[in-house]
Formats: sequence, C-alpha cells, structure tokens
Amino acid sequence: MVAAGAAAAAAAPRTTYSVDYIVRVSTREPGRARVRWMLAGIDEIESFRLVFRDERFSALEATGKVDRHGSTVVWRPGGPYAHLRYTIDVAHRRGAGPRFDSYAASDWIATRALYLFPEINVRFRGGTRQARSRARVLFQLPRGWRAAGIGAPVGAAGDAFSVDEPGKRFDRPRGWYLLGRIGRHRRRIAGMDVTVAQAPGSALDARRLLRLYGHTVPLLADILGPPPARLLVVSAPDPMWRGGLSGEDSFFVNGRIPLRSADKTCSYLHELFHVWQPFRPGRDGRWISEGLAEYYSLVLPHRAARLSDRSFARGIALFARYGRWGVDLTRTREPAALNNSAPYVMAWLDHEVRMATAGQRSLDDAVRDLAHDGGTLTTARFLAAINRTAGRDLGSRFARHVLRGERPSVPHVEPTTGH
Repeated sequence: MVAAGAAAAAAAPRTTYSVDYIVRVSTREPGRARVRWMLAGIDEIESFRLVFRDERFSALEATGKVDRHGSTVVWRPGGPYAHLRYTIDVAHRRGAGPRFDSYAASDWIATRALYLFPEINVRFRGGTRQARSRARVLFQLPRGWRAAGIGAPVGAAGDAFSVDEPGKRFDRPRGWYLLGRIGRHRRRIAGMDVTVAQAPGSALDARRLLRLYGHTVPLLADILGPPPARLLVVSAPDPMWRGGLSGEDSFFVNGRIPLRSADKTCSYLHELFHVWQPFRPGRDGRWISEGLAEYYSLVLPHRAARLSDRSFARGIALFARYGRWGVDLTRTREPAALNNSAPYVMAWLDHEVRMATAGQRSLDDAVRDLAHDGGTLTTARFLAAINRTAGRDLGSRFARHVLRGERPSVPHVEPTTGH
C-alpha cells in the first residue's frame, strides 16, 4: 500500500515551477532594458500569449516556437526548461506633451512593470490545476546603482525581489520600479512596510513624508481596513509626469510636488488612497474614487492635527471655487470636476450624514462598509451605502448635485489661527 502511494505521488504532475525575470541595464545605453526570462520545471505549461503594450520591444528570441503578430506573441516553450529574451525601449510619453510615465536618465530609471513586461496569458496542460510558480525579478545594474520594487527583497544585495500575484498560478511582475543612484528610506507603519525611493533631482523630503504617514496611515486603516503588506513611493523629477500615478502596491509622484499643495491637499495621501482602496470604480464610479481620494487627502492631516481648522476650511472652500459645476459627475472626465467638484460633494455628503444621525455616523461609515464588501463601486451602490448610513433617502438631493451638477452648500469650519 505504501509502495503504491509512493508510486502515485511520483507519477503526479509537478505542482511548482520557477520563473526568474532578469532585467539588465547598461550605462552605455540606459534607455534600453534587456529582459530575459528563465523558466524551470514548466512541464505544466503548454503555451504563453504575450501582449506588449506597443512596438517598443525588439530582438525577441526564445527556445521552442515563437509566432509574432504585431505586439502579440504566442510562445510554445516545448520543454520543462526554457528562456525568452527581448529588448525594451524604456521611455514612454504620457499623452502628447513632453512628459513621461516611464523614463531613463543617465543615472536613474523610473518605470512600471507594465512597460517592462507584456500582459501574460498562460495555457496550462490538463490536470495541472495545482500548478503554482515561484517567481523573482532580478536587476543587473551598473556599479553604484540600486533598485526599489514592491516585492519582498531577495538576497543581501537588495536588487532582487519576490514576485507574488495573489490568486494567480503564474506570477507576473507588478507595480513601479526606481533604479539608479537612488535614495531609499524605509519605515514600518501600522503593519505596512513603506519604502520611499528618490531619484537624483527629487525635492521630496522623504523623512517628513514618513512622519506624515505615521500620523495618518492608522486613521486610514480605520476606514479602508488593513493596509497593503508593502508600499513603494517613487519620486523622480522632470521630465516625468507632473502629477501622481498609482500602481499595484506603489505609486509615483513628481519630485517637485510638495507634501502639502497650495489648495492644502496632499498628493501622497491621494495616491495612497487609490493604492489601498479595496474596491475598483465601475464605469460611472470614477468620480467617487477620485472624490474620496482627494477629500481624505485633506481630511486625514486635519484629523491628525497636521492641518489647522483654518487651512482645512480654506481647502473645502477651494474645492467649491474651482469645481466644474453643471456637469454630470458620473460621466465627465474633466479634471476640475473630478479633482474639485467631486471632493466638495463628499464634504456635503459627510455633513448630511452627520446631521441625519445627530453626529453618530459619517461618510467614514459608508466608505468603511463599501471597503469591507470590495468589488465594483458604482454610483447606485455608493448612494445605497450613503442612504443606509444616514438612515434616510438622500436620493433626490444626491441627483441634483451629482447628476445635474448643482453646487451644494457646505457649512465652513470656523477659521482659527494656525498653520
């Protein structure tokens, strides 16, 4: 019986395999990254369908059979051990202007996994439902360069990271990377390992940001639930995008953006909200996601006593002043509506819920319920959560301010002296 069991175990298909993603950068040509995949024990895999974002990749070659159709590649490794390699042009413009969301300078590179690696679709052979990968991304960098990524560091050098994609049988790299002669500042806050990585030329005060997170992250955890295990903040100067861009467990903010903007909001809290939020906006839900992120970027420092009543009131007033009114928030993509009108509506909703419940409940409670349930966030679902929290139907006034774009009235916080 024991012998039969051993024979069955030996005949069972392999349930784990390894993938190393190796990215090599040279100072002679920092604008091009040479990427190599090394796979071992992939008996379970029949083929890959790789979809690159554009035509910036070249020199693709691999073991087995490769069929390329534009930016789509079908790769059949044909054996348990295989490799694939290609070259990627790092620079990627965001829009038609002179700004980039992936860029290589002479001594630093700021980019995302989605620009270094294609979309990966794997076809497994039958009977291998338990197949699971062990994956790493390794950077081969010029002397004096370092790397920052979202995975757990592997080895002492600090230039290799584990790759883990929950719920997937084939782990793919995700999130932002910063490479080069960079600074790295780390702190554990409310159970989250935070790394702030700065490229040369960034004016961000990383230690001040970590102190701000020390005061505000526990407050956000009370609303959104447990934070990500790790967070990477990437800061780099022009010609990178002059704003913030969130990714998986990471985000980028241009190094010239201060911790507190002129309107008293905080881009570093706005992007953190997007990274952390356990829900995803539906087709008519972007205004909710943007409105909540911007509203809480003002609220959290105020609650943490890092922003005075006077400055908080001024921030709310500026939302109203610079909002785009007379538009349907569920359909518009205008920045003034999403960045100012939407958070001002959130301030109004918070006031309405507090008034309806004699101060016993607030917008926090509605967001807390939505975060607990996760899933797709739509306007109808958001309104339902607001109504449940308030204990009354706010639908008619909600429609006036959200769908017809009428500006609501929000009582101002009484100004006091302060910073």
